[in-house]
Formats: sequence, structure tokens, C-alpha cells
Amino acid sequence: MSAPARLLPRYAAWSLDAALVAALIAPFLWGRMTRELHALEQTFVACLDRIYGALAAQMDAGGAPDAFAMVSDPSIRQAIGALQAGVLHAVLVPTTAFAVAMFAWQVAGEQSRWQASPGKRLLRLRVVDADGRAPTLARSIGREFAGLLSWATLNLGHAMAAVPPEHVALHDRLSGTRVVRENAPLPAWVRGWVVLQAGIAAALTMALMGHLASLAQAAVERALG
Repeated sequence: MSAPARLLPRYAAWSLDAALVAALIAPFLWGRMTRELHALEQTFVACLDRIYGALAAQMDAGGAPDAFAMVSDPSIRQAIGALQAGVLHAVLVPTTAFAVAMFAWQVAGEQSRWQASPGKRLLRLRVVDADGRAPTLARSIGREFAGLLSWATLNLGHAMAAVPPEHVALHDRLSGTRVVRENAPLPAWVRGWVVLQAGIAAALTMALMGHLASLAQAAVERALG
């Protein structure tokens, strides 16, 4: 017997699929990502040097820091523009590659006899149409395109899966599909998997913030001589 799948198993299944897809495409993108991140760091340092250098020059001239003058400085605006372009350049290819791979992964899974990606299958989830049948290829493709709106709404579209009794996400509603789950206890490891992700995200965030702070401190020291 199947029932509407709730948000937790749906997220856990998606994150398992995402981890598998990321592991599959990482070897092909690792070299490029390493180079892009190194170039982005250099661009960030150059931007910091320009900003702190201008601030130090204002202080050496005996004036108070003038934020308006700094924002209006063409060289600073150019440095900030270069940083923005660097961020876009660094994330565009990996993000696009991941999105395309996930698209194919999910559609292929839904069109298999499982009616589910490997992550969904592991948690006993299936994608069905409004009548409970296997989705057609066109419907599966439409579901993945509709998923863009769930992401574009800052995940509010995904969060709709938490609303009882239907537990239907925005992209399911738009594509005429549902995600159902066999009526069985959720495996105990699922919550541990989600907690592990939160811990990894927190650790990476702290490491990134610490690294950026060290780069900023070094830039201040260079500006002060």
C-alpha cells in the first residue's frame, strides 16, 4: 500500500541522488573547478587590495574614510565587477553540468521499472501520475522542467510537499504527478544522513569564512605596510 511521500524522505532521496551524481561528474570537472577557484581567489584578493589600498590612501591624506568616494572610484568598481564575473564563471559550468546530469538521472529513473531514481528507490518512493500509473516520458520531462520553478521560488515549491494531506510539491502539481511511498517505517539512518549533511555544510561554511577572513587580514596588513 502506498501513501503520499512526505518532505523528509523526499529530501533524503534527492540528496542521495545529488551525492551520487556529483561523485560521477566530479572527476571530469575537478581540474577545471580547481583552476577556476584559484583564479577566483586571486580576483578576490585583488579586489580587497584595491579597496583597502584606497582606504589607506584616504587615511594617509588625513581625511576620514569616504565610502561614497570609494564606491565612485572606477578602479574599485572595475575590481568588484571582475569579482562578480569571476564568481559567475566559476559556478556556471559545474552548476550546468550538475543540472543536466540530474535531469537525465531523474527522467531515466522515473522511466525505469522502479518509477524512481536510485535514491527514491532506496527509500521506497515512486513517481506516479494522477491516476497512479507510471508517468509517460513527456510527463517525466515536464516534471523536471517544472522543478525549475520549485527552485526559483527559493525552495518554497519543494516545501509544499510538507503540507498534508496530499504532500504535493509545486512541480508535481504542475506536471500532474505525485510521489508516493510504501507504507513502511522510515529507516533510522535517514535522519542521520540529513544531520550529517547539516554538519558538513556548517563545517564548510566555517572553513570558508575563516579562509576569507585570513585573506582580508592579509590585505589589511599589505595596505598598512
